[in-house]
Amino acid sequence: MLSLLVAAAVVIWFVLLYPLARHNLATETGPLNAPITVPIVLVAAFALMPLVFNVPREDGNAVLEEGLSASNIVTLVMTGLMGLYLALRIAVDRRILLVPFSMPYLPFTLMIGVNIASTAWSIVPMYTAYRSVELTIFYLAVILIFDREDIERRLAGLFALFTIAWLVAVAPIMLGNFASGIVFSAAKHNIVPHLCATYAFLVIFDDRIRHRRAHLLLALVGFVIAGSASSTGSLVAAAPALMVASRNRRVRILGYVAFALVYALFVVLMLGLSAFPALLDLLSLVLQKPAEELAGATGRGTFWPIFIEGTKDHMVGSGFSAADRFIQLLVPPAFYTDTLGKDGMAIQSSHNMLLSAWAGTGLIGLGFGALVLASAVQWGLKLDKAGRRFVATCVFFIILNGMTTPGIFQDWNLHVLSFVAMLAYARIGALRAEAPGRERAGAGAALPVEAALRARPSPAWRAS
Repeated sequence: MLSLLVAAAVVIWFVLLYPLARHNLATETGPLNAPITVPIVLVAAFALMPLVFNVPREDGNAVLEEGLSASNIVTLVMTGLMGLYLALRIAVDRRILLVPFSMPYLPFTLMIGVNIASTAWSIVPMYTAYRSVELTIFYLAVILIFDREDIERRLAGLFALFTIAWLVAVAPIMLGNFASGIVFSAAKHNIVPHLCATYAFLVIFDDRIRHRRAHLLLALVGFVIAGSASSTGSLVAAAPALMVASRNRRVRILGYVAFALVYALFVVLMLGLSAFPALLDLLSLVLQKPAEELAGATGRGTFWPIFIEGTKDHMVGSGFSAADRFIQLLVPPAFYTDTLGKDGMAIQSSHNMLLSAWAGTGLIGLGFGALVLASAVQWGLKLDKAGRRFVATCVFFIILNGMTTPGIFQDWNLHVLSFVAMLAYARIGALRAEAPGRERAGAGAALPVEAALRARPSPAWRAS
């Protein structure tokens, strides 16, 4: 009965109360155009450091007992420095607190609010509190970097900067594998391919970008070197995404249907690839990965049931990030070791975006996950042809890619960076598209984005 009441409350929130919340919370502000040097340095350094609280251990609970490693402490310090810098910037420009409540950022911002609230029922409250604060700080930092009036012109260059920084950081590993004849996945990374794919989609679809061939080559190099098999497979999302980006309503509907079919096929192949030996051998050859690893989805088909078993009765989750990292606290030890063995105790993520959302904040997390992704597509459809294709392809790609990665619903990572960068591109592009309408309704002079926004009435509460 309690589960039914919780489910009903969540449905009522998203159907009735979210539109009301959006009406009262949404802000209308111009591009931040903030200084970006310090945020880029701190964000890049943080992204390239080992994950916070990631210490060598045989028991998944050891992080609670062994404390932090030196690298963990460094990332904590960087989080503090980024927070201090944000505080100083907010003192200068209060709009930094308002822009995250603009569309299409607002759903993601509200989702972070729920993550923070989940500290109250988290299985490891301090961990959830820290992860929520960390996500908030670096979410704002990414908005500082990308929310700018000239983002269409600068986005490719910013993506290039982060890609080059990663390639430099992994150069020793990459060169060592090159010497052994390994090219694909020479510096294996599950998160970087999404950044590089987003970068490539932008360059492919937006012909206003200068030096497109050089940008596309760099994006391709980063994608291949990071070498994720699931990310490579996720590229099929581009086909239905291009249909959804059409102005024709019937073509859009067919695109959504096609993506649903692609998604179902993706899941079937990921969990049952061994039933197609010829395809398995071909992928093993192309991706330079053992057939056994591809057939078992790198073990995900084994440990996903553990996460489902441990969280099935937690309708509002067990705490943002904590439930994903400390699933051993929710599953009987005997069941865990019988399924995964002793080595499996070190598993610290479901490597699935939807399972992460479910484990952290339950039905609320799944609801916000759907809202965040749907709002991004909806906002992207306000753009020109290049923008519509870019946003739709990025969103569909992350849905498929999120089947085997934490995606944007667990900790802060480069997925969040590239996704928020896409939201910034969509926001500024939509505002620019609306400016001519305001011009015709106004004095007739061309309005830049900032001026166009000032011409729009603001919610009454902002006047205070």
